[in-house]
Amino acid sequence: MNIRTFVHKLTEAEFLIPSFQREFVWRPEDIIRLWDSLYRFYPIGSILYWKTPIRLHIHRELGGWILSDRHQAVKERKEWVYILDGQQRATSLLVSLFGLKTRGEGQKAWGDALFFDATTATFFFEKALNRRRREINDAFLIRLGDALDTAPDQDEDLESKPGYLPFIKDNLRQLHRVFTDYNLSLIRLQGYDIPAVREIFERINQEGKELTSMDLMIARTFQDYAYLVEDDL
Repeated sequence: MNIRTFVHKLTEAEFLIPSFQREFVWRPEDIIRLWDSLYRFYPIGSILYWKTPIRLHIHRELGGWILSDRHQAVKERKEWVYILDGQQRATSLLVSLFGLKTRGEGQKAWGDALFFDATTATFFFEKALNRRRREINDAFLIRLGDALDTAPDQDEDLESKPGYLPFIKDNLRQLHRVFTDYNLSLIRLQGYDIPAVREIFERINQEGKELTSMDLMIARTFQDYAYLVEDDL
């Protein structure tokens, strides 16, 4: 699936996060490295997701917030898609393009969107925008969210901007290629129940950043508590 399609599916909550997943822990420099890898068409690993008719009543938005069926379409689904591995990368894509704003105490405060410096083919967060503007024409500092659905030919007027050099357009074409031609690898799990998914989650996460004892306890003891409540009622 290409980046553009994947991001649009994320914004429509087509991919959800089960509540036993850890919160979003990547730092800004991790996100910049991710985009540098995408820009160079380096592999970034696959996204593992679980497609199931089991509806978890408690799940999170990308970024760590509880999602309480904001979208009417979410309520009416017959199948659900939960990311088991790749939450940090998927969330980072949304943070990059749309920013991550705080929603109450204790939540992530750095919420700048990511920009692309077409003169150096590098990525930076919005908080550094004013500093760069002092040295570089604003026309060559592109907000990623604005480039997501922009066609390359819309950059034709850049040639008339002060400071323009031919390689700037080449750098922008490469950025547009990331959205249309970089294909993410998605792996689907289907036919598994919650205990099996918990076990898969634990095993694959021991391969990356080590889970804490608390992370493991939450994953191993997770069950869909909302069903228990509904049954009691």
